[in-house]
Parts: sequence; C-alpha cells; structure tokens
Amino acid sequence: MRIVTRTPVKAVWWVLALGWALAACKPSSGAGSLRVGVLPDQAESELRLLYDPLIDYLSAATGLSLELTVPGSYDGLLQSFESGDLQLAWFGGLTFIHAERTADAEALVMRDIDLKFTSDFVVASSTPGESIEDFLGKRLAFGPRLSTSGHLMPRYFLRELGLEPESSFAEVRHSAGHDQTVIWVKDGRVDLGAVNSVVLASMLGQGRLGGDQIRVLWKTPPYRNYVWAVRNDLDPDLKTLLTDAFLALEMTEPGHTAILAAQGAAGYVPASNRDFDDLRRAAEMFDELLPGAQRE
Repeated sequence: MRIVTRTPVKAVWWVLALGWALAACKPSSGAGSLRVGVLPDQAESELRLLYDPLIDYLSAATGLSLELTVPGSYDGLLQSFESGDLQLAWFGGLTFIHAERTADAEALVMRDIDLKFTSDFVVASSTPGESIEDFLGKRLAFGPRLSTSGHLMPRYFLRELGLEPESSFAEVRHSAGHDQTVIWVKDGRVDLGAVNSVVLASMLGQGRLGGDQIRVLWKTPPYRNYVWAVRNDLDPDLKTLLTDAFLALEMTEPGHTAILAAQGAAGYVPASNRDFDDLRRAAEMFDELLPGAQRE
C-alpha cells in the first residue's frame, strides 16, 4: 500500500532539514519515502487493520510517504531490514536483538504496554487442570521460533519452573502466529498454547473468539517486548522526526484515540537498546534462538 504524502504538521525548519536528511534513505525507496515492515504475528488482514491508521498518521505528521509491508515470516522481516529494503520496522524483542546484531538496529519508541508485557498459557475452557504441571505429557504449542511472547519468554519461564518442553510434553509444535496458536487450542489440535496476552485480549474483544472457548491457565511475569526501530545509519533528523511523531500520539486527542486503541496502548515512550538487556540475557540461555543459529 502506498500512502499519499500529505501536508506536514511540523515547523518549516523541519521541511528544510529533510532536503538533505532524506539522502540517508535508500535511493530505490523514492524521494521522501520510507518502507515500513511489521512483525507478522497475526494474519495480514488483521495487521493491516491495526497498522494502516498508524501509517496514515505518521505520513501526515512527518510529511513523508510511508509504505507498509507485511512480510511472510519473522525471518522475512529480518532479511528485509538487514538488506536495507526496510528503513523502519516493528520488531518483537527477540527479532530486535537479531536486527541489532546483524544490521545495527536502533530502538526508537515502545508502546507503554511494552514495558511490562506478558504471555498467556491458554487451554480450552472445558479442559480440566489448574496449573502447568497438570498438562505435563500433553501437547504444547508455541508461536513462531523467533517470537518473544509466543516462544522465547514462555520457554524461559517454563525453565524457571524446572521444565524443558521437549522432555516435559508429549509434543511441541510451532504455529505461524499467535492467533493460529489460539485456534489450535480451541479446536483441540493441542492441549496448551503460549500466546501474546494483547493478541488474545484483542481476539476476545473483537468477537473473533468466544470467552467460553478459551481460558488462561497461567500468565507469565512481565518483561519488555515490542519496539519500533530503524537502521542506525538513518539520518539523525529523520530519527527525531519519526520519534516525535510517535510521542505526539495522545489519548486526549480525538484523532489519536482510535489509532492508540488499535495498538492496545495509551501512548508511546522513548526506547533505547539498553531496554532489552534482560531479554538478551534470557535469549542467551537458548543458543539456537540467537543470530548465527540456522534459521528455519
């Protein structure tokens, strides 16, 4: 989708600065444009409903033309960012760690909810059991291997309980996204699933899932997760322009309310690469999830 350039709301000096700042963008992206990628953690149709309004807003607030791309996989997002085909990307914590190591990614902003994010272990409502231990020997589903909330952190917290998934459960599967994991649990294809808490709440709120079909068995402790990031070689003025546009979103502004509600947030906060130090330590416990391991 090509977003039409609109009249910028920034001061005139910003417009003058962009004349040389845009030279930092890859020439094939077109003058005054940025290609934006988002993590494909749900079906593309759902993601475009969530992100199209935000992309429209960013285009108007910056005077740039932003083109939204939904890659076919987590690895596809990383490859496009590493090659320079994307200048701005919405990463999960683990994919950001990869992009930081392989493409010098720089964190810009996070949603307020990303400071204390959680994962849910869900089961079918009719299934008996009150703890993770009650499901040992059953079938477990994670999200994609590079998912922070669907794989890395659920696996990390299972280890904190003294459990190794491959030896503690009869079968361990990986879905293509959080919504698919939930459907697998609902349909009885697996007994237990690890999913993003915000996606689950969104599915329930939108009526895509009945409240009597799924229940949360266990909610993990909080951790930091999603982040908007750019390549470190992007011009500093462009980084500031984008950051300011995100931070200007406020629930008290009528035109911003729906945008933030779609993101499940009350606003954005500045982010830095140091925010993911704890997540890096968690990832280092699982060598196969770090850059340099064979990608699947």
